[in-house]
Amino acid sequence: MGTRLFIGIDDTDNLDSRGTGFHARALCNSINQRHLGNCRFVTRHQLLMSPLVPFTSHNSAACLVVEQPGDIGQLESLCIDYLIENSADGADAGLCLLPEQVLTVSLMQFGIICKHRVVTQAIATSLATQHGIRLHGLTGTKDGLIGALAAATLCGSGNDGRLLWLAGMRDHAEQTLSLKQLQESTDIAVVQNREGLPLVDVTTQIDMGTWPRAIWLGGEPCLIVEPHEEKADVWQVAAKSYLKQF
Repeated sequence: MGTRLFIGIDDTDNLDSRGTGFHARALCNSINQRHLGNCRFVTRHQLLMSPLVPFTSHNSAACLVVEQPGDIGQLESLCIDYLIENSADGADAGLCLLPEQVLTVSLMQFGIICKHRVVTQAIATSLATQHGIRLHGLTGTKDGLIGALAAATLCGSGNDGRLLWLAGMRDHAEQTLSLKQLQESTDIAVVQNREGLPLVDVTTQIDMGTWPRAIWLGGEPCLIVEPHEEKADVWQVAAKSYLKQF
């Protein structure tokens, strides 16, 4: 049985407010402070960009990865209360709580579909009902429930999106450190180059740059690196333009 709970949230913001990523990180911190589980990661998932889909800026949704979750009812209440209180005026906030053990191929396919075509609330709510998933539209039109379910299923698939937060990662911006230091101070599981080959020498030096972001690969954070532009035998975090594809 899976021990992870994927909490998807979407459409919590407007053009003048803090984004969904901010609220996802705040919720993650709140879960940890209340000892309702170990929120280890927050991921970002890109959904369809189309004039047919209302969105604030980028139509991305976020997912919290909670390990050893506590009472799901308490987690649900915490998230609902937070989103109702903190979602921006005009937002259509949605929430999904997806236990790892109920993940199916059809659920993961739903997330992929949301990246490529318009999906309705009816489709999302029907799928959630079939699988006993807690899915809520909380404010406005409630359309955020679609993206919330998509984010949870895409994160649950293990191979979509990039990390908005994992402990220690942002502290290393503009630092150069060894592979060993990076793995001891963060939850980065793998460091690999753009061709997919992992770095194995723990003394390897990595320039973290100004925007160190990991991607979500194999259900774990993976840092993508490339040869340093100026220094031999040093790697650097892949360019922002490359990482933004994830």
